[in-house]
Amino acid sequence: MKNSLFQSLPDGFEYGIVQTEEEMDKIIEFNEAIHGENDASTLRHLVEEYPDFRKEMNFYIRDTDKGIIVSALNAIPSTWDYNGILLKNLELGYVGTHIDYRNQGLLRALYLSQFENELFKGKYHISTIMGIPFFYRQFGYDFILPLSRAVMLDPREILRTNVKPLPSFEEIEVRPATLQDLPHIKQLYKDLCKRFLVTVRRDDSLWTLQERTHRVWERKFETFVMERKGDIEGYLRFSIRDNPKDHFHNSLDVIESSVRSIGAVKRTLDLLAKKCQETGLVRILLPGTDVCHLSRVALDLGGTMSRGWKFQIRIPNMLHFLKRIRPVLQRRLRRTIFENLTIDLKLDIYRTCYTLKIVQGNIIEVTEDRRPPPSEYFGIRMPPRDFLRLVLGEYDLDELSNYNTDFIVDGFFRFLLRTLFPKQESWISYYFV
Repeated sequence: MKNSLFQSLPDGFEYGIVQTEEEMDKIIEFNEAIHGENDASTLRHLVEEYPDFRKEMNFYIRDTDKGIIVSALNAIPSTWDYNGILLKNLELGYVGTHIDYRNQGLLRALYLSQFENELFKGKYHISTIMGIPFFYRQFGYDFILPLSRAVMLDPREILRTNVKPLPSFEEIEVRPATLQDLPHIKQLYKDLCKRFLVTVRRDDSLWTLQERTHRVWERKFETFVMERKGDIEGYLRFSIRDNPKDHFHNSLDVIESSVRSIGAVKRTLDLLAKKCQETGLVRILLPGTDVCHLSRVALDLGGTMSRGWKFQIRIPNMLHFLKRIRPVLQRRLRRTIFENLTIDLKLDIYRTCYTLKIVQGNIIEVTEDRRPPPSEYFGIRMPPRDFLRLVLGEYDLDELSNYNTDFIVDGFFRFLLRTLFPKQESWISYYFV
């Protein structure tokens, strides 16, 4: 369907928003030509199965003379979490332009007119992309939160360990999960997420859908639980990466795990090692964080942490975001030397200034002033993207100060900002179906 509500395109092109199955089929065909068969089938699966992702969230530009789609992207919603605060995320996905139409500004026009309209209309708190480097900086995205990081372990390291089974080892059964196990699995997941800053929320319907489809991207996964005398002590989800084009081909990939006892950890690692032995898989991949107990033990057994990739993050309205996370900032001041502090804390990010009005340790208001503070004020000055890194806990104050000379936080303010914005690890689990 042609859409004429947005900025004009050069002659011979028109915007489109998918409305019909026929248009969706053409988008799938376009993605297969640009990204390959696996991405195309995953996109079709998402449109058919993923909650809140409607056909109308797929946008394109068409060459009207040839009647073909030449550029496309989509907007995929998900729900994330910042220390207990719900965040609406709109992901920029399946971005591509036909090679003969690149470097004409079509994708930029498509993003600014279509995706941004959806982003602001839906009042999303963040926007993410798992895309190529550098290109998306023009839209305000930057690499911040971890993606595709893994602990890599040779399964022979588990089999050759001389540690004897714990006394209670044989009491632990590792078995396929059922839907009746979901309440226990969800609680284990929540307990794990509490140890991170930014995570993914799953409602009951998404949990059930994931356990019905058992799909992670184009691969199938299995869910197992560790049970002792009727008590669920942990769970894991794993898939086999057998695509020869995959960098981690021939791997057993544990995409998610939360285990609360050392006996269950040992039992699970033995299961994974034996499965590799039976199937000829050469490595085990575990979640790329030592907060995960399986990963921590794997590192101690000789595993190594991969570099991984990162989500590119954009916060479309920082004032809106700061107001959203105000309860978290408030909690961080409690039972500290700042619990009775009264101050108008000005956070100058050069183009604008945010003020946290703190009265007796309570953040009662967050405001924005497009005019920077007076030139004699040098207390806190931070480039916008470095401020984003600070807010999302990926770097601490000293790291950012050492990296950028124009990241300026003086004297007394340093302790206060470390308290408000501490460095804290994030972990983003699989949030599609």
